[in-house]
Amino acid sequence: MDTDGSSGPDAFGVRGSRPVFAPPGAARRPVRKIRVHPCSSVVIRGPSTSRHRDKSEGGRIYGESRYRLPNVVGACFWSLTTSATAGSSPKSDPCGGALRYPADSMPDRPNIVLMMSDQQKASATSVYGNPHVPTPFMADMAREGIAFDDAYAASPISTPSRASMMTGVHPLVHQVTCHQNRAPYNLPQLAELLARAGYYNVAAGHYESTRNLSRGWHDHVSTDDRGPIHEAAKRWHAAGRGDVGWSSGSIDCTVEQSADHLLTDRVEIMLDTVQAVRAPFFLHVPYSQPHPPYFAPPPYDSMIDPDTLPLPSMEGSIPGGRPRWQEQCLVECATAQASDDDIRNVVAVYYGMIALVDLQMRRIHESLGRRGLLENTWIIITSDHGDYTGEKGLFTKGESLYECLLHVPLIIRPPDGFATERGRHVDGLVNLIDLFPTIANLVGAECPDYVQGHDLIQWLYGGAPAPLRDCVFSQVGNYHGNLKTTFPGGIPESGRRACLVQGARTTAFSFMRDTDWGDEAYDLRNDPLELTNLLNPGRPTPPAGIDDLRRRVDAFEVECVELRERLGVIAGFHGFHPLW
Repeated sequence: MDTDGSSGPDAFGVRGSRPVFAPPGAARRPVRKIRVHPCSSVVIRGPSTSRHRDKSEGGRIYGESRYRLPNVVGACFWSLTTSATAGSSPKSDPCGGALRYPADSMPDRPNIVLMMSDQQKASATSVYGNPHVPTPFMADMAREGIAFDDAYAASPISTPSRASMMTGVHPLVHQVTCHQNRAPYNLPQLAELLARAGYYNVAAGHYESTRNLSRGWHDHVSTDDRGPIHEAAKRWHAAGRGDVGWSSGSIDCTVEQSADHLLTDRVEIMLDTVQAVRAPFFLHVPYSQPHPPYFAPPPYDSMIDPDTLPLPSMEGSIPGGRPRWQEQCLVECATAQASDDDIRNVVAVYYGMIALVDLQMRRIHESLGRRGLLENTWIIITSDHGDYTGEKGLFTKGESLYECLLHVPLIIRPPDGFATERGRHVDGLVNLIDLFPTIANLVGAECPDYVQGHDLIQWLYGGAPAPLRDCVFSQVGNYHGNLKTTFPGGIPESGRRACLVQGARTTAFSFMRDTDWGDEAYDLRNDPLELTNLLNPGRPTPPAGIDDLRRRVDAFEVECVELRERLGVIAGFHGFHPLW
């Protein structure tokens, strides 16, 4: 029998991680309680009654837990050491236990560092050929690693995309298709999987802590937590105009006072604990920029000369090619009121924000190097989704499945001793859900058999395997909350969807089903910017490849629904918290 009381793999394919809400017919083991450290956010297992305390309220008990998180401890126990330094021994935890890991978890198992920008499209980096975006660190990592040229998010907005990365399944399965929903409570998440494998997990930044994506982290700080980082983020979110989508400019603060810089400062402190813990680690740092508002501190607000930038493509060459909802979005974005200079300024500041994130990523890389933590570390750089930034005349993002919203950078830099051909560009279609099985394989963790992503390890070894797939799928929508425009950082009203938008794309065509406004399809060979909808009324009969994608979307929906029902996924709807 396993140390956690289970006798083998559960219904989810993970030993000892069966959730409370198991599929019908699945055996249930007794519920084990959790304790929450009254002075931190670290979840510690133990025999006592489960309660949730908030340090900002003096440790006041909010209520008794009705939900048991999956067992992510494995054979290790942990606590938060607030002042650990290199060479120091772990401190005793007031709630019992000590920061210890199995001796055999060191030293050969690799560390994983996953750094993410927020809302950065692939075309907005020098790695993929844009000479206007200064991203020297990302370029260095691409030269020393592998750049995936055709990486796509599972959804064009943050919460569904991140939930897919952390669960390894598409939004249709985990049911987080918009910002309303939380991740399901009975699908193991990547950090939990690595914790079971003996990893020390640290998350810092915008990791959707309020969307039930905070599970499995031993130490974490969120931009939603009270403190200087949150206050700096609030000042940034308050910048800009609410009546137009294209406002841009400067934040009245220094770089050192910006939220992402303060976050990096905090990560460097957290790395002291990482260094003191004798275990392999998983560090996840999702930054908040270049998510709108399009505002940056000096000199990043003016680093890019707008006059050197081309205007984004806003209209196709064929009249009547724009979908109807986009016409309404142009009004909501007030695009007609924007001059060419206004639009170039948006693009310039957006690129400057990316340059600022690139600098922060380099700081983390250098901090790891100073601590001697890079020798056996994989560096992964990506973004959760893209941004319009003036393309099609639109700004920020929306619940549609376009290239500029789904195509993201993905760079994987292996450890120095890893034998591979570095500096390669891989052009096969990949999805960000592929990171789940890839990371699991890299660390030797047992990956659930239901995961929909593909393991990228074959590409990392430098071989030339057949493409993993010839089509990528994505979903978004089913939004029933505030359907109004939420500028300067949100979505135009007509960019939201009450229906569920489902799409697929190959290297030749893209198709999206939109029952609110009508389906869309594009010939990517002749219209790579997706400006002329082949399914608009009055258009000629579309190519046969469009009908094939339509059928594949239908079949994939059936596949996802069947998987969801087999797993008995419990949707985490907005407004319900498992501990409060």
